[in-house]
Amino acid sequence: MIEQQKICIKCILPDGFLGVNLNPEGMCDFCSDPDHKNINWSRKVIGTERRQTALENWNIVVVQMQQNHGKIPYDCILGYSGGKDSTALLDHLVNDLGLNPLAVTSDTGFMTDIAKDNMKDTLTQINVDHVLIEECIPTFTKLYKYHFFNHNSNETFLARYICDYCSDLIHSIVVKEAIRREIPYVLFGYSPDQIFRYFYEMPQEEVIKEWKPEILDTPFFDDSDNQWYLTDEEIENGDLPRVLLPYHVIPYREQDIIELVESKNYIKRGHADPLLTNCNVVHAATFYDFNRYSGILYAYQYAELVRQNPEERKKWVRTLKISAPLILENKFKHREVTAFFNQIGVSQEEMLNHIQEQLEKDPNREQIETNINMFRKKRRTKQVKAVPQ
Repeated sequence: MIEQQKICIKCILPDGFLGVNLNPEGMCDFCSDPDHKNINWSRKVIGTERRQTALENWNIVVVQMQQNHGKIPYDCILGYSGGKDSTALLDHLVNDLGLNPLAVTSDTGFMTDIAKDNMKDTLTQINVDHVLIEECIPTFTKLYKYHFFNHNSNETFLARYICDYCSDLIHSIVVKEAIRREIPYVLFGYSPDQIFRYFYEMPQEEVIKEWKPEILDTPFFDDSDNQWYLTDEEIENGDLPRVLLPYHVIPYREQDIIELVESKNYIKRGHADPLLTNCNVVHAATFYDFNRYSGILYAYQYAELVRQNPEERKKWVRTLKISAPLILENKFKHREVTAFFNQIGVSQEEMLNHIQEQLEKDPNREQIETNINMFRKKRRTKQVKAVPQ
């Protein structure tokens, strides 16, 4: 049973959750101070003027793509994952704006079967060319294995690091495809709540400086891995496309997106849930993080949703109570998590031993273990009545 006194009375963050503490009134740092931030989470408030400027720019980009339509083979590239958002954006580009995007998918080797089915169903109805890049899978596999065994932080979730490095590689592969084909725009379907690193446009300076990680210089990687990142020649030529995130500025409501993709039979009913289309690496990182830190990165996002709609708190606490024990014991997405560990060449037992080694070095070990025990499902002991002598 989750102990309510150890959970923030306003949201769902527990006491001692990677630097998050409850005050005497039972409120966490984020709920008691609207300006509070830490290395894992900070509120991203985009001002009205900045948002309006970005929207005006997007409208100009749309006009430019429409004016050049037919003059070049493709108006833009869409990074296509098979999730609800990239599917809905593909529909918007083709059916609302009359554009001809090239859909590009960078296969990490850990895409879910549902995401692949969504792609197949959508592309039978939306007539666009689709490029599936699979040769990069060995590099993704190396990247994941490296981070699972070299993540030594006492402050930041593995999921945060691995998602950033993975998305940078995906972005790089898609941008390289745009450079090769001389396509001026690359679009991704990130939703409005995904503004942790970028708002609307990925700055070219960051594209150049941040996407290629320093770890590529370690003996763990070689030239076959470097090929998937932007080269000095590509950067020096100055022909990088603009990388834009339209859903940060155009109307977006999650339920409308789900209804759209399901009503048009792009995605089967019930298959638009991100839990079903998120790659299996996310599920494995969630297993790692809960056993290592007594929580998951997405708890910050869920907690923010609760602050915005307090009536949702009971639902999220109930979800936490049900899901936490399953994640800890690898019963949530068990097949996918186990398959991931097998593919990077490690057993679940070896991974748990590695996690324990890291936990033993953590100065917050006692608080972490307290929270883990709070979330872990308690075993019922059978009561045996004493027999009168």
